Amino acid sequence: MSQISNQEIEKTLRNSECLISSIEVAAAYERLAAQLNLHYAGLNPIVMVVMNGGLIPAGQLLTHLTFYHRMHYIHATRYRENEGTNELIWKYKPDVNLEGEHVLLIDDIFDEGITLKAIVEDLKNENPASINCCVLLNKEHDRKVQDFNVDFIGLNVADRYVYGCGMDFHGYLRHLPGIYAIKED
Repeated sequence: MSQISNQEIEKTLRNSECLISSIEVAAAYERLAAQLNLHYAGLNPIVMVVMNGGLIPAGQLLTHLTFYHRMHYIHATRYRENEGTNELIWKYKPDVNLEGEHVLLIDDIFDEGITLKAIVEDLKNENPASINCCVLLNKEHDRKVQDFNVDFIGLNVADRYVYGCGMDFHGYLRHLPGIYAIKED
């Protein structure tokens, strides 16, 4: 991933619009946490953060969870220099036994779902009791993978290149508390 100058990042921010405010995002985290607390009460799941994008949504959600859980992370990608490929590369595969466990994957966005579906299919080989997926955003379009759905969704967003709340702009701006996109002409 190549470095972008501070001037280029600032220019991007000036030419962007906020699609979902930090207040709306915070409310979505509260709704998601309430759903997760009901679903996982008494189940003692393993919560797995899908790196890098899932880091911020997981960090926000975890402080609101009332059920007992263990934490872990995974890192798999199909992207090279912000371009999607067909190959799933495991950068860090879980080193915990998932057999008979309830697993909750937390990620930033359900876009086409290719990567998340491949992760779930791979983890199913370890015979967990259940695997559920939680994402902050669901991108609205008709290019989703077949036979795969996300179980918990915070917000829907238009079919645009978005960043903030874990999603990046060429490796930057994941830290923004709202959801942003370059202004459309």
